[in-house]
Amino acid sequence: MKETFAAIYDTLFGIYNTQFYLIFQHLFDNGGYIKLGFSFILIPLICWVIFYYIWKYPYGKLWHWLVLMVITMLILFVTSYSIAYSEILESNNQALNDAIADASTGYEEYAASLPVKYACANSFLALITGFIYSLIMKQFSKIQIHLPF
Repeated sequence: MKETFAAIYDTLFGIYNTQFYLIFQHLFDNGGYIKLGFSFILIPLICWVIFYYIWKYPYGKLWHWLVLMVITMLILFVTSYSIAYSEILESNNQALNDAIADASTGYEEYAASLPVKYACANSFLALITGFIYSLIMKQFSKIQIHLPF
């Protein structure tokens, strides 16, 4: 799983930079990619289960669906930012902390930009997975069978 999630973030979104390999090696070794990856899978799943099976409003409109998509993306943005921030900038990896503390390496500036990059990537992935979940779950919902279309 680590390899798959690392490939999604580092290759597909182009986040990986060989100059700052310590950050990415730390994320890979300490399960940061797994936390980020499962967050974009589980959070939209939970939000859409609530929408399609728990929310009992039979007159749901497309704008309800869009609002939930935005809420899901915002929740995932905040969660992903928090995961990336704690994994990178609050790590217990001494080599990484030393590199971040040394101003001449450029690690501090680059590391500070990564939580936003991972949060944006996960928000985009939440949009895709949320839409897919929505198309699947509407087939089995007894209330919101008409949304998103």
